[in-house]
Amino acid sequence: MYDLSSQTLTRVLARSIIIFTFVILGNLQLSTSFLLQHGIISNHRKTTTMNPTKMTTQSSIPDEDIIASIRYRTPLPHEIPSCHKIESASYPIDEAASLDSLEYRRENAPNYFQCAISNDDDSIIGFVCATRCDRFEEESMSSHTAMGALLAIHSVVVEESYRKKGVATAMLTSYLETVQRQEVDDGSGGSGIQSVVLLAKTHLLGFYVNCGFQVNRLSPIIHGRERWYELERTFVRSRPLDGDGQESWFCKTEQFIRPFPEVRPHLEAHKRWVVDLRRQGYCVTSGYRVDSEGRPGGGGLMFLAAKNYEDARALVLKDPLVANGCVEWELNGWIGQVGDLQMR
Repeated sequence: MYDLSSQTLTRVLARSIIIFTFVILGNLQLSTSFLLQHGIISNHRKTTTMNPTKMTTQSSIPDEDIIASIRYRTPLPHEIPSCHKIESASYPIDEAASLDSLEYRRENAPNYFQCAISNDDDSIIGFVCATRCDRFEEESMSSHTAMGALLAIHSVVVEESYRKKGVATAMLTSYLETVQRQEVDDGSGGSGIQSVVLLAKTHLLGFYVNCGFQVNRLSPIIHGRERWYELERTFVRSRPLDGDGQESWFCKTEQFIRPFPEVRPHLEAHKRWVVDLRRQGYCVTSGYRVDSEGRPGGGGLMFLAAKNYEDARALVLKDPLVANGCVEWELNGWIGQVGDLQMR
């Protein structure tokens, strides 16, 4: 048994009464600072104290309801000052875009300027804006190149009372899906966007990685006082082209005919080859078949889109596994009769 002194017992009882009273009443909230001060919880991580009297009405609304009540559209010219207000509140003064810069992006790259609009009061609660460029450099990012291969995101910002509610993730996800649908999967081969790029500080890397970006390197671009990292998300065409450059699906099946130790280096080269094809805009995916226990051995399988059998075969012959005699392979066209395929 523990030997509690009367003073210790008194403190324990007092804390218990406090917690019990707050739970019963149900109308009061225990602030983090109060709990820390009285030793009810320990300060294992950084926390923020909130004053209930200053909390906005959004704090009582479930996050999923807030996200469901948002729609997205390009801002109207007279709404750019509202965007600038959110921008200025989101970045240090030496990093925030000027009103002129936002107006330039709205006028010259409207398809890449998307606002999150609250259905409750039709107000702008956040936005994502970008311009196109051919090189990820500070000078080229300051203007808009209509057919640039890179889409450089400049701002991902949310109005303060809507932060930490999943709005930024939902907004950026919607933005990327819109660009993918309009610029890459429109059936015409897209408008030449190969990837989306941006700069981010260390504390936001996790957020962007969770949204599908990869960290490439520490950026040589100097913007403000802190160091930035370059991130990229590559667009992958998800289905064959329509129209004049119409494509069809083809499927390559294969089996190894050489010992795996001899195949391994060419298998790694094959993976890099497929990644490079996808970066170039080819619609292709590659993998291997497994048995009921998930064990490999069923052979390789690759789907690709091409204009005709000859083009598909010419591409397959460049596969490192094929070029180095590692596999016995067969190429067939594939015609979907119920449903279809879509890459990701």
